[in-house]
Amino acid sequence: MKPPTNWPNPERPGYPMFPERDGKHVIDVDPEGPKNELVYYWKEKQQIWVEYDHEGPDDALEGYDLIGWSYVGPVLTPEQIAEMLAGERERCEKAISGLIEEEKQTYGEESPDILWAFRKVHREIPSCAGVPFFMK
Repeated sequence: MKPPTNWPNPERPGYPMFPERDGKHVIDVDPEGPKNELVYYWKEKQQIWVEYDHEGPDDALEGYDLIGWSYVGPVLTPEQIAEMLAGERERCEKAISGLIEEEKQTYGEESPDILWAFRKVHREIPSCAGVPFFMK
């Protein structure tokens, strides 16, 4: 279960997802009221939040500014999305390869329909380059 303020790590409220990277994040600054989502910038080196990317430690938001905020999520770049999709494709390909081997060891070639389906999926995974399966 997520903590009430939705910070990714309940033991580190105020820290975003991927705190080891600079980046934009969407924050709901008034989760009790009407949707009020704003983009704030996380500065990894100083471990601070700022309103604008060009700002530095002198402009950091104070701890009391964070009270009541609800974390929505990171704003990912196209490169970050492609990287995540590539990793997911690799995990899927490895899982399907394992299932093919498991099926062959258990049933040999006696389950051609299942093996055919696994092999078809295995061949399709690399062709999904950068496109989520639900968008194909």
